[in-house]
Amino acid sequence: MDPIKFSFRNYLPLFLLLCFSGNPLFTSTDYSKTLLVVYAFCFIAYMHLSVRIEVPESILKILLIIIVTIILISLFQYTLLGSVSVPGVFALILKIVVGAYTLLYYKDKKIDFLTVYIKIMAFLVIISLPFWLINHFGWYGLDLHFNNTKTLFLYTSVLEDFGLMKVRNAGMFWEPGAFSGYLVLALAFVILRNKKFELGEFKVQVLWIIIGVLTTMSTTGFIVMCVIINIYFYQNFGIARIVIMPLSLLIVYFAYNNLDFMQEKIVNQYEESHELGKGDISNTRFGSWKMDLQYIKSMPLTGNGLDSKTRFRFHPWITKDIGHGNGMSNMLVCWGIPFFLFWLFSVYKSLKTISRSVFTSVSLLIIILLLLQGEQFLNYPLFLLFFIIPYIYKFKTIPVNNETIL
Repeated sequence: MDPIKFSFRNYLPLFLLLCFSGNPLFTSTDYSKTLLVVYAFCFIAYMHLSVRIEVPESILKILLIIIVTIILISLFQYTLLGSVSVPGVFALILKIVVGAYTLLYYKDKKIDFLTVYIKIMAFLVIISLPFWLINHFGWYGLDLHFNNTKTLFLYTSVLEDFGLMKVRNAGMFWEPGAFSGYLVLALAFVILRNKKFELGEFKVQVLWIIIGVLTTMSTTGFIVMCVIINIYFYQNFGIARIVIMPLSLLIVYFAYNNLDFMQEKIVNQYEESHELGKGDISNTRFGSWKMDLQYIKSMPLTGNGLDSKTRFRFHPWITKDIGHGNGMSNMLVCWGIPFFLFWLFSVYKSLKTISRSVFTSVSLLIIILLLLQGEQFLNYPLFLLFFIIPYIYKFKTIPVNNETIL
């Protein structure tokens, strides 16, 4: 691959999309929705008036299908449940449209979106590490009065028990688990870029990304990264995997039994979910599933919507964000099983279009589903990109081999 030259202009659209995918300054303030609307209007205007983008017919069709589907589901929700969050529905549509135009920007510039994402995430790890070390000695930044966090824009300081190696690295996102999920997605994109579980030209970036995941101390991040590493060993070490894979599994077993955020956290959350009654509330990954099942069974086709009056109608005392811990169950609750399957099919189609490998596609699909068990990624535009990706990467103007230009 030709040496990649840094161009701030070429990194900016995806960086801003990442900001709208969980940077507290963009997503956890009173002006968040207004900021999204203003950015969407300005970016789309720039694409049409300055870049003079031509939106392919296939992109227009899939956007129309998605928007009409969301509106129809919302109408059914209003008819059946009596209430719909119009701002929430509009924000969801806007996130998908902004994501589509971000992909169209890179298509127009003949730049590989996956490569840009991998490099941005590695950069965010490098930037975060000094702030993470300082965070061990204090809680610094602008207080947003959101989940005990303060922001320094490129780093989110989380209130923890300060001390050596006790603070978790949240990067620029709302919590460490979110940073970990986006980093693991970068590893998935490395695999997708190479069409198999190989590092290719991304060895340096992968090293930084792994360091980043380790500093997040995220249970889901560790588990999924270990899955990726073991598949990598299996595919690339031939006869040596007879020794390497058992050693890797032994390290995983040791980590599971000795790290606080592994066995203890998983067992405690699992046991807590078993004790949940029908009216109890939980924001853990297991507890959220149990709490959400009654909502999924009640409205399996159209979902319960985004309005708290319908989303939590079996728990009417919930009036604000409870830090819901399972992105998959929340999507099923809000939008129903068919819409989630539509997204899931789009993910697989994206992976298969780029990798052209069933094994790679299925493996990465499982990895992405595992990531959803920990965070609300489907509330943000980055994961919603999968609706559009297969229709972008089918064009030959997006390089997926060694012709990437940046």
